Amino acid sequence: MDDLDKSLIRFLQRDARTPFTKIAEELGQPDTTIHFRTRKLKEKDVVSRFSAIVNPKALGYSTAAILRIEIGGHIIPEISKDRSRSFAEELAQDEQYLWVAVDKEPMTVYALVMGFDETDLTTRAEKLRKTADVVDVTITPVGKVVKGWEITGWPQ
Repeated sequence: MDDLDKSLIRFLQRDARTPFTKIAEELGQPDTTIHFRTRKLKEKDVVSRFSAIVNPKALGYSTAAILRIEIGGHIIPEISKDRSRSFAEELAQDEQYLWVAVDKEPMTVYALVMGFDETDLTTRAEKLRKTADVVDVTITPVGKVVKGWEITGWPQ
C-alpha cells in the first residue's frame, strides 16, 4: 500500500460518498486511477465495506458508557472462558451495543453501549449484574469522544 492508497482511504473514511472526480482533483490524480485503486482496495479487503454512520441522537440515544463485565463462577475455568465468548456474542446482537470485545484472558467482556439516558444505562448494568455467570459489571460513562467518534456517531 502506497501513499496514494493511504490518502484515498482517509477520504473514504471521512465520506465514502465523495465523488471520485473530487477525490482525484484533491489528490492530483486521474479519476480512473481513483476508481481503479478503490476497486483494488475493496477486492483486497483493505476496505471491507462502505457504510452509513447514523447519529445516535436520531435514534433517541443521548449517552454512552463502557462496560467491563466479568464472567465466572464456574468450577472448570474453560466453562467461564467459553461463556465469556458466547455472552459477548449475545450482547453483540443488541443494537445498543456498538462495540463488544473479549479480553485475551477470556473471562472479561468489554462493551460500548448507547443509552437513552443515564437511567437506561444504569438499568442495563443492573440487569447484566443479575445475569447468571456474571460476577461483576463496572460502568464508566463516556463524557466526550476525542477519537473514534465514528463508533458513537458524535463528532464533538
